[in-house]
Amino acid sequence: MPEDVLSISFALNDGENTTLKEMVSKQNQPLIVNFWATWCAPCLEELPMFESAHNRVGNEVTFLGINVSDSPTKAKKMVTDVGISYQMGRDPEGNFLVGLGIVGLPATVFIDSAGTVTNVHMGQISEADLNEKLSWIHK
Repeated sequence: MPEDVLSISFALNDGENTTLKEMVSKQNQPLIVNFWATWCAPCLEELPMFESAHNRVGNEVTFLGINVSDSPTKAKKMVTDVGISYQMGRDPEGNFLVGLGIVGLPATVFIDSAGTVTNVHMGQISEADLNEKLSWIHK
C-alpha cells in the first residue's frame, strides 16, 4: 500500500486543504474515507449508513466523504439533500483512486489511528460489513 497516498493534498468542502495523514494525526483517531459520486447509485445508498455510523461513533472515529469527479456544486447539493454532517472533500482528478488501486465506485478506505491503511473495500459496503470493520479499527 503506497503510504504516499496519505500525503496527497485535497480540498475539504469548507475550502481548507489537508491530507489524510494530517486528518489522522490532528484527530488522533481512526479515519474512514468513503469515495463516492452523485451518478453512482450504490454510493448514494451508502451515504445515510455512513451518516448513521458517524452519529453513533463520530467522537471516536473520523468519517470523511470524498467526492470524485462531480462539480463541487452538485456534490454539495447531494450532501445537503441527504443530510450528511461529517466532513466532505473533493478529488476531481481521482488521484486517490489511482494511488489506492481502486477501480470503480463506491470504495471505502479504513485507516487506523497510527495512519496505516488497514483495509480497502471496493464496491458497496453492507451495514454488517461496515460495523465489523469499525470494530477492528476502533480499539
